[in-house]
Amino acid sequence: MRKGKLVLAGVFITLSLFIIAFALELPASRKGVPGPGTWPILISLIMLFSAITVAIKSFNDKDKKPLGIAGKEQVRVYLSMISLVIYLIAMTFIGFAVSTFVMLYGFITWFSSYKWYFRVISSFAITAVIYCVFHYVLKVPFRFGVLF
Repeated sequence: MRKGKLVLAGVFITLSLFIIAFALELPASRKGVPGPGTWPILISLIMLFSAITVAIKSFNDKDKKPLGIAGKEQVRVYLSMISLVIYLIAMTFIGFAVSTFVMLYGFITWFSSYKWYFRVISSFAITAVIYCVFHYVLKVPFRFGVLF
């Protein structure tokens, strides 16, 4: 497992450094509003810190068992990844609000046992909060998809 963690950490360290390099080429902030490179840089710094932490901890890892990437336990992870890719594709065609609501409702249903009305309210509230923060606070336009 140690080699797998080191390889994964190396991939994410490389990816975060590339993203930071490209984001530094974007325009700087304007009139106190963060520029387009602010969020990619912040997220990449968090990813870089996390990858370095995984790499450091893997040197102390005495566990020699294999990664187990094809077991029954990982099916849920793979299906979640496929669902997120479908969500990203659907978001470009359908729109942010509808596809996010459906994705959240599906994940809450799949990973929990809440009542249907709680799932609907939670999905709607999370979607509304994300939309309001990005649209009204950060002034990021949502101009994609045929629906809202």
